[in-house]
Amino acid sequence: MAKNSVTSDNLKITARRWSEGEEWSDERGIAWTELRPVRQRLESKVTGGQDADCIVYTMRRFFPDRTPVPKCLSLCCGRGGWERALAGRNAFLECDAVDVAEGMIEIARERAFAQGYRNISYEVQDVNAIELTEEEYDMVWSAYALHHIEQLEHVCAEIQRALKPSGLFVLLEYVGPSRFQFSERQKEIIQACHELLPARYRKPVRKALLAEAARNPWRKGWRWTLQRMRDISREGRLVLTIQRRLGTMLDLYLGGPMSCSKKTFPTISSVVAYDPSEAVRSANILPVLSSYFEIVDYRPLGGSILQFLLDGIAGNFGPNDPEAVSWLELLFSIEDSLMEMEELGSDFAYIAAKRK
Repeated sequence: MAKNSVTSDNLKITARRWSEGEEWSDERGIAWTELRPVRQRLESKVTGGQDADCIVYTMRRFFPDRTPVPKCLSLCCGRGGWERALAGRNAFLECDAVDVAEGMIEIARERAFAQGYRNISYEVQDVNAIELTEEEYDMVWSAYALHHIEQLEHVCAEIQRALKPSGLFVLLEYVGPSRFQFSERQKEIIQACHELLPARYRKPVRKALLAEAARNPWRKGWRWTLQRMRDISREGRLVLTIQRRLGTMLDLYLGGPMSCSKKTFPTISSVVAYDPSEAVRSANILPVLSSYFEIVDYRPLGGSILQFLLDGIAGNFGPNDPEAVSWLELLFSIEDSLMEMEELGSDFAYIAAKRK
């Protein structure tokens, strides 16, 4: 596996954002997948309700007599949780894993070593420019990684080249609108579901408010901050942004938070400011993938409502609150029904693909 350097300003911003970012957990309760019922729902959609998780399902279906496989690759590996899960299920003999964030790679190495996994090799790399050896891997995994990749054609060509003839490219992926620029209809549905919830479930969780308050734009330099303010002003959101910031501080320090009546959707500039790689070409993933691979398994996972509806309020839906569980199940049913009626597409998918 060839090495490459991480040099561009955008790559440095992305690497710093993920190296310094707070680790997701059930206790944090900010993102939708920090809810156990949501994760169980996604696993069930992948496996068709089998008594298995995504990894076990994939190995049983595509490698029933070849486990562990000799070698696999994990893209944008983060803190290494996916590789350790694979190793724990005896999925491979060797694994290469890459990520642009040096801080994440250091954590991944430490945790793999602490758990006794000596067969995982971690490297800092920009996947956009990755160069791979021909027919080196039996499997390549992209666990919510490819939507951070701009050079999709190059990466797909390299993976196609690096897979053995019987190899498999497996993705758990966000394939929805690039930069989260949802259609007006999708935003209307998310807002309607938000208004459907009782006020107590629409309150931002305290950790979400703390994360918002902790964001210091001046940390990135005065030039970046001024440019960001110009972008917000051009979008007509300067007053709203100031009000939201002040509201967050008041909620935190005056005993809030108050319930939120309206969802705020990201603009292109806000997504880029948060992470220049975020959903950079997510809408192109399926068309590009189909040009290089034969898709042999595709499972729509939803998320078209739940991802942004539950953002910042997920922690309100605790397992010990029967009413909260009922509301969550209702939201699941609404999303499933609207996808079945083709009123909404699926923003997330499980995909297994082979070389053409």
